[in-house]
Amino acid sequence: MPLSLTPDNILHKTLHDRFSTTRSSCERAMLALTLQAFSEVQVRRQETQSRVRELSLQVQRTESQIMRMHTHLFGTSRSSDSTLNGLSLDKYSLADVRVIDTLNALLGGQESRLRATKEELALAEQRLATLVTAWATKF
Repeated sequence: MPLSLTPDNILHKTLHDRFSTTRSSCERAMLALTLQAFSEVQVRRQETQSRVRELSLQVQRTESQIMRMHTHLFGTSRSSDSTLNGLSLDKYSLADVRVIDTLNALLGGQESRLRATKEELALAEQRLATLVTAWATKF
């Protein structure tokens, strides 16, 4: 079955064909690095997609738990403000307050991991773009 004509497939075929036909050791080295970076980006994209799905579900569950706690405590969900101020602490049990604080900390960590996962992919894609640009302008 032939590969579809996506930009990634066209780039990979171009790089691979040039790698197979060039006699310049300098260009072959550059193309080898570029093909390696291309493979890394492909793997990272797959990993990132599954990791983003997983983290997004975790974030949704945590946000849902926070809203349920707010509904339990305040009688309404307060999705825009998930912190308790000092004046209202005396009305609620310390355990409930700790649960909300723990969930807020958990949510912050999940959102940070989600951003970091996307940034890792962006860095790998930037490295590939730099290598392709260097090869295209030098050879």
